[in-house]
Amino acid sequence: MIAEAAAIAGALGAVPLVEAAETLARRLGIRAGTAPATAGTEILTAREREVLRLVAEGHSNSRIAADLYISPKTASVHVSRIIAKLEVANRVEAAAVAHRLGLLAD
Repeated sequence: MIAEAAAIAGALGAVPLVEAAETLARRLGIRAGTAPATAGTEILTAREREVLRLVAEGHSNSRIAADLYISPKTASVHVSRIIAKLEVANRVEAAAVAHRLGLLAD
């Protein structure tokens, strides 16, 4: 349905609507014409998925750093990149996306 809306918007030249559909699809973990399997996780590295799991568990950057044996600054950079890649506003939204994508099942 989202892919169809994006295609129609593209044919009409409605660029903002196409971008909104792509953002929605990314947040739902789907790509145009695909099911929500692992598409959303393709944009995150394995380490970012580990960090995202810990963010979703409510850990601070210092706790994430200690758990993963990295510096707090590195943990902060990972969290910032996750937020940017998922196009969310904060850690809570990132955790919600992680839940929707099934990244918390481990």
